[in-house]
Amino acid sequence: MKLFSKGICRGFGAVYLPFKANGDKLIPLAVETECGNSIPYSSFWNSEYGTIVFVLPLLQCEKIVFLFADNKNPRFEISNSVIKWQSRFNYKFNSAIAKQFRDIENDTYFGQIHVRCDVAVEVASDEAIILKGVVCFPSDFNVDDIYLIDGQASKLNDFDIWLGRPTPVDYCGFSRIERSFSIRLPKDGKTYCLVAADSEKNAEGFLNFDPAALSYMLEVNSPLFYKASSPAAYHDFFRMRSRSINAAELVSNSEINQDSLFSIVVPLYKTPVSYFRDMINSVVSQVYQNWELILVNASPECMELQKELGGLTDSRIKVITLEENKGIAENTNAGIAAAVGDYVVFFDHDDTLDPFALYRYAERIQDCPDTDALYCDEDFLNEAGEYVSPHFKSDFNLDLLRVHNYITHLLCVRAPFANELMLRKEFDGAQDYDFLLRLVERTQSIYHVREVLYHWRISDTSTAKSAGNKNYADEAGRKALQGHLDRCGLNGAAELTDSACFYHISYALNEEALVSIVIPNKDSVEVLRRCIDSIEEKTDYRNFEILVIENNSTEDVTFEYYRTVSEQYENVRIVTWNGPFNYSAINNYGVGLTSGKYLLFLNNDTEVIEGGWLSSMLSFCQREDVGAVGAKLLYPDDTVQHAGVMMIYCNNEGEMGGPIHVFNNLDRNDPGYMRRAVISQDLSAVTAACMMTKRSVFEELNGFNEDFEVAFNDVDFCLRVRSLDKLVVFDADALLYHYESFSRGYETGEKKVRFMREQGKLRTAWAEYYVNGDPYHSPMSTR
Repeated sequence: MKLFSKGICRGFGAVYLPFKANGDKLIPLAVETECGNSIPYSSFWNSEYGTIVFVLPLLQCEKIVFLFADNKNPRFEISNSVIKWQSRFNYKFNSAIAKQFRDIENDTYFGQIHVRCDVAVEVASDEAIILKGVVCFPSDFNVDDIYLIDGQASKLNDFDIWLGRPTPVDYCGFSRIERSFSIRLPKDGKTYCLVAADSEKNAEGFLNFDPAALSYMLEVNSPLFYKASSPAAYHDFFRMRSRSINAAELVSNSEINQDSLFSIVVPLYKTPVSYFRDMINSVVSQVYQNWELILVNASPECMELQKELGGLTDSRIKVITLEENKGIAENTNAGIAAAVGDYVVFFDHDDTLDPFALYRYAERIQDCPDTDALYCDEDFLNEAGEYVSPHFKSDFNLDLLRVHNYITHLLCVRAPFANELMLRKEFDGAQDYDFLLRLVERTQSIYHVREVLYHWRISDTSTAKSAGNKNYADEAGRKALQGHLDRCGLNGAAELTDSACFYHISYALNEEALVSIVIPNKDSVEVLRRCIDSIEEKTDYRNFEILVIENNSTEDVTFEYYRTVSEQYENVRIVTWNGPFNYSAINNYGVGLTSGKYLLFLNNDTEVIEGGWLSSMLSFCQREDVGAVGAKLLYPDDTVQHAGVMMIYCNNEGEMGGPIHVFNNLDRNDPGYMRRAVISQDLSAVTAACMMTKRSVFEELNGFNEDFEVAFNDVDFCLRVRSLDKLVVFDADALLYHYESFSRGYETGEKKVRFMREQGKLRTAWAEYYVNGDPYHSPMSTR
């Protein structure tokens, strides 16, 4: 027995120690730390060098001790420091050998237990990291022990490990089992290791979470949407765009007519000269040249600014000097009153524009002359001159606007609307929000330009930096929102939240109409029992009926439960579907046997968390402009399973695209990008695992499309709701657990064929979403 030193290496949280076998099997009795704690390991045969390679987790112990059934050499130990320096030496001078041993797990897949990480995401509020992945093992193994150890190989019993059900998979023609896991580790810089073992076969697999491996997992396996907004990614994106902008003179203005005159209104108040010059230059540098710039100076005592204004020579620039500062609303109104353009553009005094801002707006107006207002994406310009934190926005989103002024900049409004509405002084601090809310009461022909064309400066004097400190502005915004709700005849209360500039609306119910809850079921008695009991015991809103649609159950216990549950709860009925499984047909059949004004489609593997879920969904669904409402669904490990559905944009015909759940695997309280994982808003689709709709809408659409037997029927339904010009709302306040999806495996065989067939049907029916992308999420969301 001899250690083959040329092959010693470390990699991705593991240590690789090869021993010359000398014809012996070389199976250790134990592998331990210097303190006697058992270390998990896997062993692999390498025929080229005649070695057995032991793979162990890279722990924080000082030594690794092997105990062999060998009278001559019963004990072998090696320190982690020796391993570290030998590994560095080998990667430099014996790299081919070291890399061969490091990759031996990939070359020897069968007959082994493997653990991989698929998801790694930080939970900022808890200083924790959520890790999800899969334990994969041969189908004849019984991996009955999955546990966590620390850096000293001590077993930890205080950590909850969520495990999915074992799912058969086919790998290169071989049958294996996969079992999903989820665990939360403290972000404390320590090492942890997940171990999966089959005690009968004396086999172990592991995944080590040392700081370096965790850092790599967080980078590679992050589930976050809008990664393009990260500092490094956006820096590269902006650099590429800047190169394109440098060629702006190549754009011929003959490509677009110059019919629309833009009146850019800028209220000035003690504007720093350097910022003022940047702002002016960004307007003068516009590719589209038919504009007027109206500067309303409310600080005539500022002589340095006065000098700058006096030096302006462009005839398109008008200067209005006020005798006193009348506040942001009245100052802006003076500019609106002086404007002669077709559109009024609201521009802050210390911000800057992309050279193509007006050009893109004019393009849209030329293509769609009935456009009444426009806005664009934006970023922040920090004091170091860097462009950071882009806001990739939704297209017009009424319910999102009702909880947050996501539109903000660069707002451009048809002049008659601007003159009619003006800004209202009593809402200073949120005057733009009040203006927008009144605008959408008159028109919703509002277009979103999906480009970052506005740069919002962060400085000690800017609103971008001080927004979180302006309590008066929050209250002004709340009053503006309440006024909007009252004018729209919506019985709701606008409320402040813990987050500046974000609001919450509690809608009252106009009536207590009957809600029919439709639940298809096949066997799975305990799953169904949990679902029904949670509805009956936790739901505050009581005017509901539950219709369970029995389809193809075979277990006696199922039918016994059916007999007892309808006796236990008088509002529960059981009906039978006699045909083959077709989710759409089953639900359509069930609806015909209900009498509720509202329909709630619910999976049997859900569980109610909070009592207000049903009334909250109903409060949205009762609105005339709403056609469907979806809930926020959580995995049992308190991470997000569903916070709405988006349609992925295809860059070319070869990309798959299609629907995905947004913000899945985030912590339940993680706000997500621009807080969109925790606020109610309009979306293209929601899952029918928990979806409410009006009976009238359901009947107008002739129910679910029965061509979609299993998959995508909910997405198709929601997109048809949108085709009626009705909204699909994600209700972030309706919380339920959804268990099945946590442990669901991959589709195989005929099920996979059916899935792909139905995916093709969706692509055919709704090709515009694959080409144009989802209106409620930017194409940058998945980049």
